[in-house]
Amino acid sequence: LQAAALLAADCLGTGLLALPHAIKVLGNIAGLGFLVLNLPINLYAGTILSHTAGHVEEKQRLENLSIADDEDKEQQNSRTSNGGVEAANGEEGLALLKRQGNYSSVAPTENQPSVINVSSVETPEKMPDDEDSTHHNHHRHHDTATFDFIGITQVLFHQRRATQIVMVIYYINIFLTLGDYILVMSHAVTALIGEDIICLPEAGIIASTLMFCVSQIRSMARLGRAATIVSLGALAIVIVQCLIAGNQQSDDAVAAVTYEDSPLRRIQQTQSSPVSFMRKCSAIASIGFAVGSQKLFLNIRHEMKNRNEGPKSLAIALSSYGSVYVAICVLAGPDPPSFLFDAIAPGGWNRRIAGFLLWVHVVVSYSINSQAICSSIDRIFFHRVKLWGLDHKDEVRWLILTLMLAVSSYIVANAVPFFKDLVALIGALTSVPLTLLIPAIYHRQRLRIPLWLPTKDSIASYSLVIFSLAFLFAGLYGSLGSIEMDWKAHPYPFACH
Repeated sequence: LQAAALLAADCLGTGLLALPHAIKVLGNIAGLGFLVLNLPINLYAGTILSHTAGHVEEKQRLENLSIADDEDKEQQNSRTSNGGVEAANGEEGLALLKRQGNYSSVAPTENQPSVINVSSVETPEKMPDDEDSTHHNHHRHHDTATFDFIGITQVLFHQRRATQIVMVIYYINIFLTLGDYILVMSHAVTALIGEDIICLPEAGIIASTLMFCVSQIRSMARLGRAATIVSLGALAIVIVQCLIAGNQQSDDAVAAVTYEDSPLRRIQQTQSSPVSFMRKCSAIASIGFAVGSQKLFLNIRHEMKNRNEGPKSLAIALSSYGSVYVAICVLAGPDPPSFLFDAIAPGGWNRRIAGFLLWVHVVVSYSINSQAICSSIDRIFFHRVKLWGLDHKDEVRWLILTLMLAVSSYIVANAVPFFKDLVALIGALTSVPLTLLIPAIYHRQRLRIPLWLPTKDSIASYSLVIFSLAFLFAGLYGSLGSIEMDWKAHPYPFACH
């Protein structure tokens, strides 16, 4: 249950704020149907991912046993060899030394020990190519390979390129997600200060600066579950505020304070069929972002006492937050805004309180994710940078990494200042591969089944590969096309009006 709670907490985030609008674009029946359909598909993908991780762990366990057995045998042979030499100190040893020509009949004196110097005994040299003597040179496996996607990729493929591809997808996911956090926090800042006083790019500067400062508290990651509870509690209150506000207002009075809402509502009135199809593809990508559950599944599974219970915990989590998703989409009303937060009318204390709580949610989420990626980058290569003596200045390196991350997140948030489009882009480009496609590829690699060869015993994983690729390309088409169309109704990046 604890693992299920952590999985649910990982998925219940800012993607929820775009979900009701995505359901509306697809149509309630089709949208909710696709949302519910993704739950068992995600469960199957998580199950085969867990089985693959179990296979890797069992393989490494057996290899460790083999290495340990070889080491024991070598130690026994070494003790036997030493025992034979030490026996030369006895009567049988003297006879052996006589035959080898190393015996002296001179009696020992005070300065001559009675123990024979065994260094004079010739021993056969070990053959360097002896196959039996090579196993002890292998390092034992530590229990870290199944902690994340990168470790499993290294074990399954033994190719640097495959590992690099997975790393790129994983890091892009975090970079874009941090940009999404800055965009949401910018909305929170404008709500606190006032939309008529500060615009979104200016609020983004404040948001990025605040997050840069908060990221210097490196102990933030140690808050762990307590921080997650605070973050989810704040988000839950905001969602309730949005649902109440949305149902109290008439359709004509729904707030339209974001860049995309008011111009896009006019555009949607004159949508052609291709444009409508593009919006629907973007909407399904938003669902992929909201439902995706495998990004931290391996990390959470790795901490479980019984890792075989991973799929069961995932099933509980999917059922829990899937039910919450459906309930929120139904309660959001017939015409939820593209950013659910905008259901709360601008001005007044209700929106300011919601903005503050949304800021609290994003601060925790941004801090944990940014510290994770900064620590990873520093551990992999940045600690080797010798410019200005950075290899000996941990705090300065951390300052540079967090600054670079804050700047890049601000750029992402203003390059795609349309919340629903940014969520869709993240879903199509990274969430679908991490959640669906990569687990299917791992599964087929483990069973030594060619990726494009459908066999009788692999129809399910083959279907998952096809579904994932169709999901990925349709989502990319929709999200990129939607971004391009939305920019036509917006002046240029970083513009206030």
